[in-house]
Amino acid sequence: MFGHKMDGCGGWSMAGKGGRGGGDGPFAGRGGPFGRHRGGPFGGGRGRRMFDPGALRLVVLGLIAEEPRHGYDIIKALEAKFQGAYSPSPGAIYPMLQMLEEADLVVSEADGNKRLYSITDEGRAFLKQHAEELARVNEQIDDASSNASGAALAEEAKGLVWNVFKRMREGSLSAEQAKQVLEILRKARKDLGEV
Repeated sequence: MFGHKMDGCGGWSMAGKGGRGGGDGPFAGRGGPFGRHRGGPFGGGRGRRMFDPGALRLVVLGLIAEEPRHGYDIIKALEAKFQGAYSPSPGAIYPMLQMLEEADLVVSEADGNKRLYSITDEGRAFLKQHAEELARVNEQIDDASSNASGAALAEEAKGLVWNVFKRMREGSLSAEQAKQVLEILRKARKDLGEV
């Protein structure tokens, strides 16, 4: 778009080939086709994003390659990949889809009041070029999600938080119940080890 290239960190750069991140192509740069992956799909560290944005873009492009999808479908597919432990916000997915479209890796068409995204030939070529990296990221996702799959951990945690806060707002949580919940949560944190 207007002679700009994507730099390796997800921002627009005036640099062409061999620019800030080096390499060539719409997302060439430091650490991989979509920026630094910090060793996997996860952002890592306290207070950081659950999912490294560079790896997320690659996975999203892979999902669109499987079949044309709406933004909502992509969010649900990622949620399913992580067995409910991770769900990206629309604020992360829709700008990313626009970025992929501006890079000519996907195209979209109106589908009622939504947009349906399909991969382009350039997008397929890009995925072919980075197939090993996508396979590695998907393997890491599978490993991470399989650890929590048996207990449906994410759903239970969400349900617990929702129930406790609902009852606190309503004033229907007795002092004794609040004390029990607090003891259970403290024990669980201790048993798991502080993160």
